[in-house]
Parts: sequence; C-alpha cells; structure tokens
Amino acid sequence: MSFFKRTVGKIIFFTKNSPKYFTGEYSLILSPQFYWVKRVKLPVKSEFRAKKLAPSIFEGSLPEGEEYFYDVKYEKDRDTFIVIAYSKNYIFEQIRKKIASTAKIKGIYFAQHELGELKTCIAIDEDISLGNVDGLLIQVPSACVQSEENVRNYLPKVKLSNKKVKIDSLVDNETDKEQSLLYVALLSIFVISQFLTYFAYSRDLGRYDSKKESLIRQYNLPHTSFQLQSIKRTLLKRYKEQKSIRDTLTKLDKIALNDGKFIDITITKHSAKILLESNPQNFEDIKRSFQKYFTITNTNTLENILTVEVEHE
Repeated sequence: MSFFKRTVGKIIFFTKNSPKYFTGEYSLILSPQFYWVKRVKLPVKSEFRAKKLAPSIFEGSLPEGEEYFYDVKYEKDRDTFIVIAYSKNYIFEQIRKKIASTAKIKGIYFAQHELGELKTCIAIDEDISLGNVDGLLIQVPSACVQSEENVRNYLPKVKLSNKKVKIDSLVDNETDKEQSLLYVALLSIFVISQFLTYFAYSRDLGRYDSKKESLIRQYNLPHTSFQLQSIKRTLLKRYKEQKSIRDTLTKLDKIALNDGKFIDITITKHSAKILLESNPQNFEDIKRSFQKYFTITNTNTLENILTVEVEHE
C-alpha cells in the first residue's frame, strides 16, 4: 500500500531494514535508531539559546569518530526542551544504502517530531516496534510488545512539520565528514612544514613536500600558510567558546538558590547575565554564593527578581 502527498512525495518510515528504492520521490521519517534524544530543563527559554548548550548536554555520551549536529524543540506545556543529537554523515550513508541516487528525497525528518503524538506502541515491521515513553519515542523489539497497529497505517495522518534534517546533498555531506578531521590534518601539515626546514637534500625535500600536498588535496585545504592559520584560529576559537559556556554552566549549577530558580541566562564572550526568582530575604546569601565562583560586576533587584552580572573566563 502506498501513501502519497503531492508536495512531499511518498512518506516512508525509514529504518536500517527498509527496502531499496530506485525511482520516485520520498520524504523520510527517521527511526530513533538514527539519533539520540533527551528531554532537559534549561535556564533559557528560546530554542536558539538552548541549541548553543546542546553539545554540553550530550558531552561524553555520544560515540567518538563523528561530527554531531543538534536539533532543539521547546515543550511549552512541560517548560522543557527535547534535544536531538545526530551525525549527518552516518544518516546519509544509511540512506544511500537504501535510496538510490536516481530517486529524489524531498525531505528528511525525525520520528520524534513527526510521530511524537503516538500514545500506543505500533509495529514497524516483524522485528521492531515504535514505543512512546513519557513523550519520547524509542525503538524496541516487537517481541517485547503486542500491537496490531502498523506505522504504515499511521502515515496518512501525518502532517510533516518544518523541522527538516538539513542534509543538502551527498557532496555536502562528504565535506562535513572531512571537517571532523580538519584539525588533525592541519596539525600534520604544520609538522611536515617544520620538517621541511631541516632537510636540505632535494630528495628528502621532495618527499615531505609531496606528503604535504597529498594532505592538502585529501582534505581540500587551502595552500597558503595564511589561510591555514586562519582556519586553525577559527577552530580553536570555537572550542574555547564551547568550553567557556560549559564551565560557566557548571559553576551556576553550584549556586545555592535557597528554593529560588533561574529565569534566564545570557552568556557572552567574557560575561554572563543571570535572572533568578527567590524570596528577597535570600538575595544576600545568593550573592555570597555567586562570589565563590564569579566576579560580580553588577546586581539589581525588582521585587522577587534578582539580576546578577558576572565576569567569566
């Protein structure tokens, strides 16, 4: 049985067990086996700010060797965020095993966003099913559940959201894969460049120069030292910014709020502005708690709202 939508093609619930498709237009809803998902409560309200914190949320819990991207959705009724981590490279590799380049992919979506309203467990195929655990979709063996419902019967009810997985093309995806090794490649090139200084014989010079050019071609890097240094500075800057955010959030988690709660947190390059709600009688104790971890630059109070501005490294 086929289900078509004129603007999105045929909607497929995509798993590693999906059949192969060679022609046609398709929108793919990705099984939870292609991503990691968490529900978290954060001291921010916007999805834009929450996305900046996503790498810290999954730190240490994702397999190594991939570059990860993040998707965030705010749940107003729970005042929480659903945060998804995924590898563009891995997803595209799995899709290309099943969807030929002669077929057209109209869109790629997460099951969490498109089928999150499911209330009962439904079968995907003979081996696996899709279950809802407190609003989070998980994939489980069919032997663990009993359901006559099949996800194919549910797809006609789906109205796809605008939260697509942004994988533009195979070429772009291969570039993403190489960028995860970019820093290692840069270090290798700089080491080779140092070796070139100490080798006077043309044979040795040619060998190391050839290795340098090979690395530049392999990772599609610029040829000039100025451009390489610029890329290196950009990568180091991104790393330091993420580390600074993680360190600041770790310190904020240690602040004794005395039954209060954070309302909003804005973190810039060298400072942070924190709004919190508590009994005004507790404000001085809270300020002293802040002083244990930060240099306070300014404070303001308005009824039961305390604003604290601090410096951070």
